[in-house]
Amino acid sequence: MTSRLKTSQCLLSIITAAAFFYSAAAQSTSPTPTTSTTKAIENFTPLSPIPFNAQYDVSLNGNNQLKGSRTLSESQNSDGGKTYTLEYKAEHLLFTIKEQSTFQWVNSKLIPLAYNSERSHLFGSRKKNVQFDWLSNTANFNYKKKNGYFTIEPGVIDPLSTLFVIATKIQQGMVNISVRETDDNDIEIRKYSVDGPEMLTTPIGQLETIKVSLNRKESTQMWLAVDLNYLAVKVRKEGKNGDTYELNIREYEGPKIPRKLPEFKSKGARDNT
Repeated sequence: MTSRLKTSQCLLSIITAAAFFYSAAAQSTSPTPTTSTTKAIENFTPLSPIPFNAQYDVSLNGNNQLKGSRTLSESQNSDGGKTYTLEYKAEHLLFTIKEQSTFQWVNSKLIPLAYNSERSHLFGSRKKNVQFDWLSNTANFNYKKKNGYFTIEPGVIDPLSTLFVIATKIQQGMVNISVRETDDNDIEIRKYSVDGPEMLTTPIGQLETIKVSLNRKESTQMWLAVDLNYLAVKVRKEGKNGDTYELNIREYEGPKIPRKLPEFKSKGARDNT
């Protein structure tokens, strides 16, 4: 049982880490770009959330352990705007993880509305949720059976939709990126650095990606596919004990959107988040 618990904790670690990295998404139908469309893309087409479905394999030290999925859906609001729901699911014999983020996209900015998380394992479950109240600039939380609130300000996002912000800043040429995320019952600043372009061979083909690192004590990198609207197609985390966890894309529903590689600023340049 001790061995099974250790394995469960190891897998939970990589999946939790991988949950930070999400796709700005790609369209659910495959358009054929015209000459004018291609030219617009080459000049600059800002990222925006579009429904998608992606399936992943999660491995520990090279051995596949479970499968995960990420989906983005949209619904029409009465005022003509749209609300998006991003979901992440992963299941194993020893545990299940479900996360959901609801947000709006206004003037190329992500406005979080709600975040829910549930982790179930052999010994119980843990739930948490955050409701964003932008009229009062507060976030109401329920975590470890405690209720409360904390102050927020524009630019704060939930941990599930982080990549929407990261991808936008990468497209703008940022190489040092900081993001303010809600963390249980508070706000945490996460810092990322852009390592540069890298070509990957994946089950869905050759992909031009941008490699990004999360600057924390444990080594974590992610690869974002430029032509898939900066979808996270690979995530790798190296634990303190030497274990290596990876999340790799297996299937993807959506088109390939031609995009030029960003023109990155100098390493000394930082964003103003």
